[in-house]
Amino acid sequence: MLLSLLAFILTAILLYLSSRALIGHLIKLLMRLTHSQEATVNLLFFFLLPGVFLHEFSHILSAELLRVPTGELSLKPQLREGELRLGSAQIAATDPIRLTLIGTAPFVVGLIVLYLLIRVGLNLNLAENLLSQLQTLSAFLPFYRLALTLYLVFAIANTMFSSPSDLQAAGVPVVLILILLGVFKLANLNLPAAIPQFTANLFWLLASLFALILILNLALLLPLRFLTPRRR
Repeated sequence: MLLSLLAFILTAILLYLSSRALIGHLIKLLMRLTHSQEATVNLLFFFLLPGVFLHEFSHILSAELLRVPTGELSLKPQLREGELRLGSAQIAATDPIRLTLIGTAPFVVGLIVLYLLIRVGLNLNLAENLLSQLQTLSAFLPFYRLALTLYLVFAIANTMFSSPSDLQAAGVPVVLILILLGVFKLANLNLPAAIPQFTANLFWLLASLFALILILNLALLLPLRFLTPRRR
């Protein structure tokens, strides 16, 4: 299980870094094309709108389910001091447990939606050989379905980690699992054999999901690096 956990953590960090780099290069490209910060932020906002809405709505929905008062859900893009903010959700102060669950909600919901998009939209089985499936992907799917699904994957995956705090929130389930395993170890209790196996399979599945999205991000990032060279 340790190997699958490390694969999950590594791919999550790489996905976060690639997402930040991709958004940064998109901002530079749009600034070069529009020469306007306002137009750049608005265009990027519309590119990522499905993901922005899902991210903020997840905060609101989880807060409502946990009976935490909520306020306005804002989908107003802003760029301040180089930090992009595409939306916000007003959540009342509450206890640390519910606050953590609310903070983790966009990550959990995002994972579920991404899995469904890849499994249903692209007909890819993450538990099988992805390379062979990818080689025949375009031959079996209509172009519009392939393009729409990849766009939604791009928009949702690159707003799932909107800030370092989102990456920290994504680590909460991992920490809880490790604590639970540690308690059982210290108490000399044996977990049912199915639980470690299920946990390992889950981490491998998530690592495969992140790796697939990472490939998509890198495919977009490489040409963007040539279009937005660093200024000397």
